[in-house]
Amino acid sequence: MGYRSKILTTPTVLIFTLLGCQSAAAEQEHFFALFDDETAIVAPTASSQQDPALEARLNDLMDGDLVPSDRAALDELLRNIDVNTPVETFVRAQGYQVLVLALEQKLPAALAIANEVQSIAEKSGNPNAIAEIQIDFAEIYLANADYAQALVEIEKVQTLLPDVTNPRVRYHANHLIARTLQQNGEIPKALEHLLAAQTLIPQTDPSEQQRRRQFLNLHLARIQANLGRWEASAQTAENAIADALRSGNNNHLPELYLVAAYSRQYAEGPSNEIVAAFLKAAESGHLLDNPRVEMLAYNNAGAAKLLMSELDEAKLYLQQGLAVAKEIGNVNERSVTEFNLGYIKVLQGEHEQGLKEMLAAAEVFNSFAQKREQAILLTHIARAYEVAGNYKKQAEILQKQVEMTSELATEEREQKISELEVRYQAAEKSYEIKLLEQQADLQEQELAVKQRQQQLFALAAGSLVLLILLFAFGYRKTRRLNALLNQANEELHEQSLRDPLTGLYNRRAIYNQLLRDDKRLYTGDHALFIIDIDHFKTINDKHGHSVGDEVLIEFGRRLRQAVRKTDMAVRWGGEEFLLVLEHVNSEQVLQVARKLLNDISGKAFHTSAGRLHITLSGGCNVIASSRMPPNWEETVKQADTLLYQAKEEGRNRIRYQLPNDEPQTLVVR
Repeated sequence: MGYRSKILTTPTVLIFTLLGCQSAAAEQEHFFALFDDETAIVAPTASSQQDPALEARLNDLMDGDLVPSDRAALDELLRNIDVNTPVETFVRAQGYQVLVLALEQKLPAALAIANEVQSIAEKSGNPNAIAEIQIDFAEIYLANADYAQALVEIEKVQTLLPDVTNPRVRYHANHLIARTLQQNGEIPKALEHLLAAQTLIPQTDPSEQQRRRQFLNLHLARIQANLGRWEASAQTAENAIADALRSGNNNHLPELYLVAAYSRQYAEGPSNEIVAAFLKAAESGHLLDNPRVEMLAYNNAGAAKLLMSELDEAKLYLQQGLAVAKEIGNVNERSVTEFNLGYIKVLQGEHEQGLKEMLAAAEVFNSFAQKREQAILLTHIARAYEVAGNYKKQAEILQKQVEMTSELATEEREQKISELEVRYQAAEKSYEIKLLEQQADLQEQELAVKQRQQQLFALAAGSLVLLILLFAFGYRKTRRLNALLNQANEELHEQSLRDPLTGLYNRRAIYNQLLRDDKRLYTGDHALFIIDIDHFKTINDKHGHSVGDEVLIEFGRRLRQAVRKTDMAVRWGGEEFLLVLEHVNSEQVLQVARKLLNDISGKAFHTSAGRLHITLSGGCNVIASSRMPPNWEETVKQADTLLYQAKEEGRNRIRYQLPNDEPQTLVVR
């Protein structure tokens, strides 16, 4: 089966810290140094709400979807910002610092600065400044996967919107609200705000319009694909691709190629042309350093070949995708590739082994996939049972798929969605016409300017000076491009180490941590926990996978709160998590174990399905200090064995083993 590029919680941007290698506390201190008890914060007059020169510099810096990518340039600009700066410019600039911290998962620092900025904005009484910092609060929680709190914050934004006059702030508010509502499953309302954001683009800075249109069109194409509107999704993505190629703005080009090919396959069926389109997406992902798109594109190329019964070629592409997935440590999404490889085994006669691999992969995939994708998966499982001659299981799976498809059809009957799509496309077409007219006018103006320049150059004696200036400009641009590429590589590397749902580290990150040559890892006692959510499959079956995702997100948040910042919290796979605690003694390990049981098993989880009582089982192995690195593979196996024993004893407990001691069990009643 194929798989689309998942909807991002936050847009992919090139993120830079603003204050070098300082800690989050140092960043807060740097910000608070702008103010002291004697500073008189006076509401600016109407004529001093913005600083035009600083606003122009901020516009020049904006080359990402949420924040500027050039950290050094932003840091330099922030040195010119203080409480005497006009309030709208002050809040905008400091807001970028807040969002950088949020996107780097530095939540306390981001909230601390945001609270101070909000106080200044409210004292000014300026509605644009007040709304902008409220938008930043919502972005903070969205970036940290706290979707419920983000929903609370956007309600505050909506109450402020009627008084906002700045088109850039109104645009940001609407596309933030759209992303938050979509993440919470409110598609019609999300589309309304997507349309509102689109209509505001022509009123924003011209240099930003192409990038903003590309982002919104990618977002719309993904929503259409999630709703099964394949033709509309493909058309939206293909129009955005053409626009990106014309403008030279390729921020989201690999993702657009992928969603266009994916939707076109479901609209028209698999073909060699579709396979070529997926390979083009893979090539674009590779060239633009987007390995996740490269992985998904190879999987989809293999899935198309599988549906065309060209199994050898299908296997080749799938193995290419699996290699990329392993390289970047993507455990969840590679499950669909493993599913397809199992499917090939069934078709080649290895029925039992193939079905076993398919079902195992499907369990991982269903823990995060959309309902439509789960329904598509059931079609292939039913087909596999048919090939294996197990017609009873085939009938059961088909019945389940019919029920799920019926639910989807009911959810998608809302006429409002179709009407909003039509309005969006009409506005997009109108904007394209205006853009073409502007480009024609611009070409005429450029031609006239060139003619005048030729006359001036023929008469001027300063040609050499011009050449020197052009050379200096080119050198500066080259240096900036190199800096952007280097920072892009750093950001993409950081993203490859994070689980997209919970924000915790992934398997690749923990392997990098444990296998590096760092003596501090084994010069003191340390502990390794493996934690598993009890009866997680029952939660998914009873309440649905969206509620399961809510549980995973909150579970991950509580894990992070239970350990120190220097410790590592990892999503190991599915509902299984891993913790590594460095330089701890036995009593500290037991304190963490008690806190885990109290904070998770002892406190209800608030979900869209109501309050749920969640328990965990865990295994913990404490390793004594040594001059040599420990055998990490053996350490993980021992912790896994202790986890299994905890489950055998009745769950809701942690089984642990201290150095030179027998295993014991901790149960908190």
